[in-house]
Amino acid sequence: MELLLENDPGTAMDKMDSLLPYLKDSMSYYRGIVFKSKAYMLMSRIGDASRMLRQAGSFCTSPSEEDKSDLYASVCNMEGNILARQAKFDSARVKFLQAYELYMHTGNKLKRFNVMLNLADAFLREGACDKGALWYHRSLRLADSLSLPKSQCFPVYYGLGQVYMQLHDFERCDFYFDRAGEYYDEMKPYEKGIYLNNRGNSYYYRQDYKTALKYFRRSLAHALAHPEMEYERNLTMINLGEVFLLMNQTDSASYYLSRCRDFFQKEDNNSALYYIDTQLIELALKEGNLSLAKKRLDEAVVPDFVEPNMVHIRNRYLQHYFEESKDYRRAYYYLVENSRIDDSIRSERIKMRTQEIA
Repeated sequence: MELLLENDPGTAMDKMDSLLPYLKDSMSYYRGIVFKSKAYMLMSRIGDASRMLRQAGSFCTSPSEEDKSDLYASVCNMEGNILARQAKFDSARVKFLQAYELYMHTGNKLKRFNVMLNLADAFLREGACDKGALWYHRSLRLADSLSLPKSQCFPVYYGLGQVYMQLHDFERCDFYFDRAGEYYDEMKPYEKGIYLNNRGNSYYYRQDYKTALKYFRRSLAHALAHPEMEYERNLTMINLGEVFLLMNQTDSASYYLSRCRDFFQKEDNNSALYYIDTQLIELALKEGNLSLAKKRLDEAVVPDFVEPNMVHIRNRYLQHYFEESKDYRRAYYYLVENSRIDDSIRSERIKMRTQEIA
């Protein structure tokens, strides 16, 4: 069932629905409910996934002589996945750590390995590259102790590829993405989406937009071949919009950006909305419409947390906006802010290399 879930979540959920009425044991029944939450999330039905988890969570926290630790760990991990999908990474980390500690209690090392990957990714998305790398390397050590085949370790490799992408250490970035790419044919559909999107991002950050475009087009074609991958499809459209914007193909940029905003509003993903609004401001400037750019800036989403990489992109476009507005003092402010971020990235890169040598 797990294999079917990862490749065809809709069919997997239908099969589980047919099984649930016959499950008399409460633990088995609520494992089925958590299974359904995974299927809903893979189909981008976040509200339904959360509803399933509330049911399972209530069962896990109700008084009982049964040890529900393993089931509750699954609930916490899934809650973390949903929070991460909504870019609420600090809250996601709390859930992942809770799941990790519960799996330490139950001794389920394989599931602990998967939670460690989620923890690493949450730290990385918050900009804590050192902590992200630490958890990725811890997961590799656990994989070695479990004698896991290398074909099960590629999520660690493309995770480390993202670490070095953020540090702009593209030699190491390519090393890890190349290792992950060796197992592309063995990846599950959503894992292929992660790999293609982030491989494209790695070329975006080195300003090789033609190669980035190649990967993003592959990612979109892959997502379109799997209708349940609505999240991945819309995420790729954001990236396509950004690349076309930077290549001055404003019609193509507008085409993709206009098609993904509603989805992320429905998902309550303010981080993605922030990124889209940022691009729409720059799109208006490229089309010579300063008043529209101002309107979009005034109406733009202001999330509680913004991923560090997005701050850099936003600053670059705001610098352009204030230059066009003849407000050179504020334009200079954003130029200085991005110089500070670039210096911080260089310092992090040096620190990471020093830790590796030590």
